[in-house]
Amino acid sequence: RIGVCMGIFQEDNVNRDEVEQLVDNFPGQSIDFFGALRARVYDDMVRTFIKDLGVENMGKRLVNSKDGKVTFEKPEMSKEVLMKYGNMLVGEQDNVKRVQLADAYLAGAELAGASGSSL
Repeated sequence: RIGVCMGIFQEDNVNRDEVEQLVDNFPGQSIDFFGALRARVYDDMVRTFIKDLGVENMGKRLVNSKDGKVTFEKPEMSKEVLMKYGNMLVGEQDNVKRVQLADAYLAGAELAGASGSSL
């Protein structure tokens, strides 16, 4: 897993020690988790760009703009930043599990109620 994660973060200059710590801090997570972690950092850069520019100005800025192509600086991918985003993703995973559990419970309760039995 560390080798694959090294490839994921290669362009971001995240060193092997930081990747090892990241993988160790999120045991049991799939490789997709680490790709999503990296993508989340870039997603936030795009959100900030849109917020600063304003949604109403996006078309003018992106299509035939006199300002040229939109470019972004590489975001900081420090261990602290990656840990923050990793913990956020784990929190989202936990929320999804809770919702799925609640849905399963409600589906079971509905079936029991339909038959007139709580068993």
